[in-house]
Amino acid sequence: MAAAHEDAVTHYAADTSGWEDWQKGYRFGVLLVLPPDPPRSQVDALRARHDRRSHAFCGAHVSLRVPLPRPVTPAHWAELEAMASGVAPFTARYGPLRHYLPHPGVCLRIEPQAELDHLRAALKSASCFAGATPRTHPFSAHMTLAEFVSADETQRLMRELAGAAPRGSSLCDAVSYVVPDAGFRFTQRGRLQLGL
Repeated sequence: MAAAHEDAVTHYAADTSGWEDWQKGYRFGVLLVLPPDPPRSQVDALRARHDRRSHAFCGAHVSLRVPLPRPVTPAHWAELEAMASGVAPFTARYGPLRHYLPHPGVCLRIEPQAELDHLRAALKSASCFAGATPRTHPFSAHMTLAEFVSADETQRLMRELAGAAPRGSSLCDAVSYVVPDAGFRFTQRGRLQLGL
């Protein structure tokens, strides 16, 4: 572990000079719900086919919070674990397709929004998020299939995937802490169990 981050839970990319400006805000990671299979493999297959760039960064996921503004210390992690343990696991439903035009992209709707809002609220008060840049849009739970596409491509994918996009449900019983490496590929560095 780098000397500057001896009290951090994980290692962070030391050289971010090759990253785009928007990527640099993710240096210390983000909290995501990573779905189990089969939805994960189904969504990853669609992401690999329709948005290879996004798929190369991170597999199927539901973003819960804005990126962390600082390294996660053991004290931060203990606080996040306590908050997550106070939220009961729930069944998450995925599908149907949706978009957010005029912002391009195609995703699956994730429900129940109320349960996901409750989970987000439990985590957002953690001290590791103090001073984080606020969300620019209201939280609307979704699992992205393609984001680096044009508005025309968004409309084409909505038509093409209308009958092929996965739908179903899976248990949401954990939140993953994922961090990008120097190549901006996210990997899980920790897992917060719900309802302990």
